Order: sequence, then structure tokens, then C-alpha cells
Amino acid sequence: MQSAAEKVRVGAAAEAAVEAALAVAGWEVINLNELAKNFRFADLLAKQGSTRLFVQVKGTTTSEGKFGALPERAQGLDSLAEHLDAIALYALVHLTPDGPVIRFGHAQQVASLAAERIAAYHGTLRYHLFITDFTYEAADLAEFVE
Repeated sequence: MQSAAEKVRVGAAAEAAVEAALAVAGWEVINLNELAKNFRFADLLAKQGSTRLFVQVKGTTTSEGKFGALPERAQGLDSLAEHLDAIALYALVHLTPDGPVIRFGHAQQVASLAAERIAAYHGTLRYHLFITDFTYEAADLAEFVE
């Protein structure tokens, strides 16, 4: 089990990696946690032209690239983004010794996958997603969100 300090370190490293990847791909990025001290639904707001993204960042150091994501949180992010005429995404960041692996998925896809896996597991399921569940990278986002 990770300590609170380790969770904060992993989260900050994951957010920094996503911010950098989005900036390289031409997105203007605002870290919402710096504005609101741990913003509830999303970590980043990214903008490119008239397209706006709310991005929830999840980081992991597990060898298999496993992530916890609750369906209700993903649905909440999706509802907020829809209300604000934006797109809701999750950025999954697998922090490996060779560097971060970042993949993006729509919040609704995250909610569906997590709900399916929770329903299929009889007990407490800590990890709901895997990095291999998603294929889109920051460079692909303009095409992915159209």
C-alpha cells in the first residue's frame, strides 16, 4: 500500500508528464489543482483552438500499469464537461523506469470499463483499468476528440 506522500509524488509526476505531453502536441494547459487546491473532477484544462478538454490524470507505478477509477467520478467529469461544452478525458500515466507511458480515454469509456469490471468481480476491486485498455497518445488527441 502506498503512503500518502508517495501518492502525492506519483500524482504530481503524472500531472507534470501529461502537461508536458499536451504542450508538445500544441495544447495550452492550465493545472486546475494549482488554481483550486485539488480540483474535484479534473486535474487539467487543455485548449487548442475552440476545443477544450477537461483531463483527469491517473498515475501508477505498478508493474502491470493498473489504475483505480470509479465510474461515478468519470460520469461526473463527463457531465461537467458536457455542461461547459468541453470534452472529458482521462489520462492514464504509467510511470516506468524508462519514462512515462501516457494514454488517453474518454470519461464515458472509463466509466463503462470500470463499471463492467466492478460488476464482474465479487468482492472489493481496487484496480479497474489497465494502461493497455487505451491507445491514444497526446499527439493523436486532435483526431481523437473530433
